[in-house]
Amino acid sequence: MGDIRAISLSSHLTKVFEEFKTSGKKYILNGKNNSGYDYVINRYKYSPTNSAILDSYFSFIYGKGLTASYSIDQAVQMAVIKKLFRKDEVRKIVKDFTLFREASFEIILGKSGNEIAEINHLPKHKVAPSEVDEFGEINSYFYSYDWSDLRKYPAVEIPKFVQGTKEKRTVYVISEYTIDNFYFARPSYYSGLNYAELEEQISIYCINHIKNGLSAGHIINVNEGIIDDEVKDQFEKNIIKKWTGSENANKFILSFNSNKENATTLESVQVSDAHQQYQFLTEEARKQLLVAHKAVSGAMLGINTSSGFSSTADEIEVAFNETMLNVIKPMQDVLTDGFEYVLGQNNITLQLEFERLRALKIEPLATVKMAEQKKSNLDNEVADGLIALGEVVDLNEWDLVSEAVVCHDDDDKFYSFASTGTAIPNAKSENDSKDYKVRYKYNGVLSDNSREFCVRMINAGKVYRKEDLESMNSLVVNEGWGEYGTEPYSIWKFKGGGACRHNFVRQIYVSKGFKIDINSPLALLNMININEARRDGFNKELNDLEAFVVPNTLPKNGFLHK
Repeated sequence: MGDIRAISLSSHLTKVFEEFKTSGKKYILNGKNNSGYDYVINRYKYSPTNSAILDSYFSFIYGKGLTASYSIDQAVQMAVIKKLFRKDEVRKIVKDFTLFREASFEIILGKSGNEIAEINHLPKHKVAPSEVDEFGEINSYFYSYDWSDLRKYPAVEIPKFVQGTKEKRTVYVISEYTIDNFYFARPSYYSGLNYAELEEQISIYCINHIKNGLSAGHIINVNEGIIDDEVKDQFEKNIIKKWTGSENANKFILSFNSNKENATTLESVQVSDAHQQYQFLTEEARKQLLVAHKAVSGAMLGINTSSGFSSTADEIEVAFNETMLNVIKPMQDVLTDGFEYVLGQNNITLQLEFERLRALKIEPLATVKMAEQKKSNLDNEVADGLIALGEVVDLNEWDLVSEAVVCHDDDDKFYSFASTGTAIPNAKSENDSKDYKVRYKYNGVLSDNSREFCVRMINAGKVYRKEDLESMNSLVVNEGWGEYGTEPYSIWKFKGGGACRHNFVRQIYVSKGFKIDINSPLALLNMININEARRDGFNKELNDLEAFVVPNTLPKNGFLHK
């Protein structure tokens, strides 16, 4: 009777982060040769679901880059921040943190003084902490390009950065707290890495199954009459070493026979519905990875999942907002807290944030086309309504003596543009007088991409009173540019909305025969009430005028002279 042995596929032991101390060395590694990081990197490289989630989270965290709210007197601080935290370096730091929940960078001080002159990313998987001192503090870090080949790339010790340091080169590590690890932050999605490896192994198995001709398995008959158990054991070990694992998709039976006639026979054992099992495992791996990453919905990551939402657009919008609030924002805060601490070395006090990517609301194509048509009609209606209020100045009665692009920093201080009062075509403006009037003209160059509102306004060639613009302020020309994306906004300030490059030009007319030096803006102001002039936006001209007169000598009645 032959000796029959069933050979199982390789067993799996979950990798864990281990704090590895090399005898006689001051540093602590993340597993032997820092291989704990390699395990995480490989699960990113070879699991499609895991890499899709991590790449999306990286984009969500970085957004449009680092920014801060600052006043004019803090502009220098912002310039220093942009110089030190260069975009390419910040992207690398964010990428590391997304993957490991740790990131590191070196800080270089200037040749003179203790201010930071340069910040450079250091790949976290190449950086290891020193063993803590008697106070439980990590005082330095070690860098090696390749921890598995320290002869070629010896570890270099670099001091840890602390505010007020005078060391010319230091390292700072941003890290999330992990309960059972002191030296290293275990990724928060670590529990899902088994499923990332499962995806990887399924793909390898399927590929090799195809390469092996979709064979269900083999029986290996050894007809040499081997009777020595020690020889059989060694033979079995050699075969296991060479043939088991996902890269060898065929299971096999090893049979030792005294001769060919005594060869073991075995009916073919088929795995029923194998394709359904693979499908289940693939879907289960994907589902558990989404759970591990706390992803509200796979739809926002481009992963098709069933949900109770009425539409994919609703699902994406809700999922994105929840993910930004509960997952992304906390990670952004950890990063900006670290950046702000480091910048304290240069006495920079700005609160940093990552500029958020604008959430896109996806609509069915038919809905988009209907919305575009509706908006186009609205643009036409608003433009036609405003054009009807405009006028064409009779140049037989008026001379154009001044024309300049409106500066909103000045004019907005005096025009609220918030009322919806009655507008009457060609009526007199409250800012008009007997001898002058101020009008506004929509100005700019048209292109093939110009909005319908702009095309109609410019082609009309009319001018408008302040009241004309006020009357149209309660309407939406380009939906999406008002507050909250749906509210009306100021046509005066935003013109046609969006990336509109058009502007308003302020035109000043004086009545025919009125004597004035049209080359002198001060002479023009001689005929205008000072209060009216300020209301009309002539602030620069008035400031220039007041610089040439004795203080407190302007007439109380508000007129320069008549």
